[in-house]
Amino acid sequence: MSPAHEGLPAIGEQVQKRYRLDAVLAHGGMGVVYRAHDLMLDRPVAVKVLPRSLDEGVVRQRFLREARLAASVHDRHVVDIFDAGFLAEDQPFLVMELLHGEPLHEQLRRKGAMKAYRAGVMCTQLLHGVGAVHAAGIIHRDLKPSNVFLVWGPELFVKLIDFGVSKSLDDDLTQITEPGLAVGTPSYMAPEQVLGKGADERTDVYAVGATLFEALTGKPLVKPDKHVHRVFDAILKLTPPTPSSLREDHLNILDDITLKALARDPKERYGSCSEMEKAVESRLESLIPRGRA
Repeated sequence: MSPAHEGLPAIGEQVQKRYRLDAVLAHGGMGVVYRAHDLMLDRPVAVKVLPRSLDEGVVRQRFLREARLAASVHDRHVVDIFDAGFLAEDQPFLVMELLHGEPLHEQLRRKGAMKAYRAGVMCTQLLHGVGAVHAAGIIHRDLKPSNVFLVWGPELFVKLIDFGVSKSLDDDLTQITEPGLAVGTPSYMAPEQVLGKGADERTDVYAVGATLFEALTGKPLVKPDKHVHRVFDAILKLTPPTPSSLREDHLNILDDITLKALARDPKERYGSCSEMEKAVESRLESLIPRGRA
């Protein structure tokens, strides 16, 4: 189906007479992303538009919140937001930097599990980006491999994308979810999210741990299921295996770090992304002399 049939701008259209839409890059739960060209500054960009079919209520509020919150974070490992506005009939859009590469989940699907050193580097960069998000007073709440973008280049470089269900720590008066409602992607939720309790930095640490587990093993910590209650039940009862127990090479250098991030009780996890980042970096330093990349 063409974008126009989905209540979206057609390829070739110009948004606000400035951004020419050249191709559809991706469809997601919070909008459609186009490859576009900024005619004023003569540079490629990505334009995310909320379909009219979703442009109402909570989804609209989340989309507008994403633009506002993401634009408040400035870090080399977080996608840059350049502009935002409305199309005809107040249909919201936002303009982001155009990234060349692929999401982590796509690379894992193609290549399988990462080597421990590469997974550790990915994790430190992700933690750096999430730490910047926290420093801006935001909890991401939906960290997962599909939101970790691996930029093509001579060295691994991570960009955190998609702030669709993020929450400002200072925005309690404008909640967009009902109290007690779980928000996020089921398989990557922390136990406290499943229970509808408050989320804080340690909630994102858990999701980073789940992402690191999947990078190390090539398998999700909790398998998706069309029956969400089964996923929630698995999370609440889960005792995670060590990543090395699921790998043939049995490289266990990141086992304890991963399991600490995945602790059921938030008090037993790393208290911040910077604390976990330092722990991973110390292990990576021990790998380099032995050439175990």
